Amino acid sequence: CEIEVDECLSDPCHNGATCVDHLNAFSCICQDGFEGTTCEANINECQSSPCLHNASCTDLIGSYKCFCLPGFTGARCETDIDECASFPCKNGATCIDQPGNYFCQCVAAFKGPRCEINVNECSSNPCLHGYCYDIVDGFYCLCNPGYAGLKCDQDIDDCIVNACEHNSTCVDLHLRYQCDCLPGWEGKFCEKESNECNSEPCRNNGTCMDLFNSYRCTCTAGWTGPDCSEDINECESEPCLNGATCFESVKPGQFVCSCQHGFTGTLCEVEINECLSRPCQNNGTCLDLINRFICNCAPGYYGSLCEMDVNECETLPCLHGGRCINRLGGYRCLCLPGFTGDRCEVNIDECMSSPCLNNGSCIDGISSYKCHCKRGFIGTNCEINVNECLPNPCLHGRCIDLIDGYRCSCEPGWTSSRCEININVC
Repeated sequence: CEIEVDECLSDPCHNGATCVDHLNAFSCICQDGFEGTTCEANINECQSSPCLHNASCTDLIGSYKCFCLPGFTGARCETDIDECASFPCKNGATCIDQPGNYFCQCVAAFKGPRCEINVNECSSNPCLHGYCYDIVDGFYCLCNPGYAGLKCDQDIDDCIVNACEHNSTCVDLHLRYQCDCLPGWEGKFCEKESNECNSEPCRNNGTCMDLFNSYRCTCTAGWTGPDCSEDINECESEPCLNGATCFESVKPGQFVCSCQHGFTGTLCEVEINECLSRPCQNNGTCLDLINRFICNCAPGYYGSLCEMDVNECETLPCLHGGRCINRLGGYRCLCLPGFTGDRCEVNIDECMSSPCLNNGSCIDGISSYKCHCKRGFIGTNCEINVNECLPNPCLHGRCIDLIDGYRCSCEPGWTSSRCEININVC
């Protein structure tokens, strides 16, 4: 046991550390940033919070790195950047540096984060009757016609110089004035005497005579009053006839007669012909009476105006099961198959079209027929020729079908109607 064991041969030290051998032991000299018996632990340099001003710390091997917030710089973010150094504030504003930021103290008439916005003094619409022009730290107004003052708030008095005559009153308006005339005068400047007849005060074709600030009406016949508006009562002469009632008309100077039933005309002198309006329907004949009429109805109709249609189907006119349909002034029969006529009274002869062929006899039925065929024919219409060759009647020969019969063409050596006899050639 005279040989000492070198414990460093197994490389027990990590992360590039240097191993030092001792008697029955070893020690590790660690690289910067590591610790532990075998230098296995990475030292966290961020535990001491080296980064200032809320910066973020990132641990490295044997070191760290600070990520600064805006407005700070330096290895540990210890230096406050002077944001005012770039002169960010405009229009003569004062820049005040702050941690990680700056503040602009604006002069009057400017605003905004950098005092870059000119305050618009026109935004409050200070010019009441004009257009506002914005200037730095102020405004001026361009007034509309008829207005004056710093804010165009003064209406110019147009009555200062006016042409109103005859003691009329001048009323100031915008950009103009108006003359309020005394009674009896008119015109833009009250320069003309009024003609009271221009308004046509006299009604019902009365004649107007102009006076100063007045007038006089001369009325036509049938009218009276200061303006000829009072109607003289024309009903006093009882002009309406036949018991009619007289009313003063809504038209001045006239009257209206309210006639008794059955009379018409201006004076109710005409008897009304109630048949002129053709009140009777469906070709009914009208008979005029006093204040009424009578209708004589055509066959098939009834009622005061012949407006009611007689239901002819109530008498069951259709025969042989036909269906009756009521119509205006009449009826119509829908016949069952096999019948015809206005009342379905005629049985249709289906044999008229000669449906039976090959001289068959036709027997007419109700909506049908039956064929009695001649010998040798069959079928509904006797259209089929009976094949007498079925089954083959010819024993030793060929069968030829005929009408109501057949003929045998015998083979050599055979004879008779069915080829049943063998000819004895001996």
